[in-house]
Amino acid sequence: MNEELSTIKKAGLTESQAKIYLALLRNGALTPAKMAEITHEKRENCYNIAKRLVELGLIEKTTDKKTSYQALNPSNLEILAENRRKTIQKNEQYVKQNMSGLLNIFYANNSMPGSRTLQGIDGIKEAYRDALRVKKDVYLIRTQADEQIGNDDDASSFIRKYRDELPKLGIHTYAITPDRPRARKFAAEGRDQQINFHRTFMPKDAYSAPVAVHIYGDKVAFIQFGEMPMTTIIDSPQLAEAMRQIHQMLTSYWQTNYPQ
Repeated sequence: MNEELSTIKKAGLTESQAKIYLALLRNGALTPAKMAEITHEKRENCYNIAKRLVELGLIEKTTDKKTSYQALNPSNLEILAENRRKTIQKNEQYVKQNMSGLLNIFYANNSMPGSRTLQGIDGIKEAYRDALRVKKDVYLIRTQADEQIGNDDDASSFIRKYRDELPKLGIHTYAITPDRPRARKFAAEGRDQQINFHRTFMPKDAYSAPVAVHIYGDKVAFIQFGEMPMTTIIDSPQLAEAMRQIHQMLTSYWQTNYPQ
């Protein structure tokens, strides 16, 4: 009984809705009065729940001498769960794409930054997606540790697609990167220009932390590589501006003191 209720609730039903739907599955057509007797719900509540289950396409109303309800095929629960999942995903994307207005209100009245931390490769991907959504130039401090992402075919493919999207959206990347042969080759072959990538080299051992820093719009993303990848995205105009100025100072220093 508990397992069946749990399955029904996973489709998005409340405890009371699940109990009444299960009662109809087990007993066939029932009047609201009989539902109340079986499920120990109030009769008025049974009327309201039955009406809602009809709207959800899980039961139907039948009228003979008395109004009663009967369950439809349980496969409709799968359809309900699928529709709810699509709605949740759509709402998630809408919230992400329209967050800037709410953040502007927040920052106008509160100096406290907002942040979120994401685990794994999916968290790294989200930082890149977020930069594309913001559509502002990216200021990047790269780490040698990000080479490990090349060992993940799915992640490598994702990064390539991200780079291809940058020029389409008019986004430029101003990057401070370790001096590596592959990076020199990219620059020499003109691939950097193709993706609006403006590179400043620093000595390979100048920055050893396994954390890349991405500054874009009012956000700073700290991407930690290693056995347990982790990404922290901070929403703060003040912090983003501070990090941009630090990036510009480092860029000026390495362009002056290291052969480009």
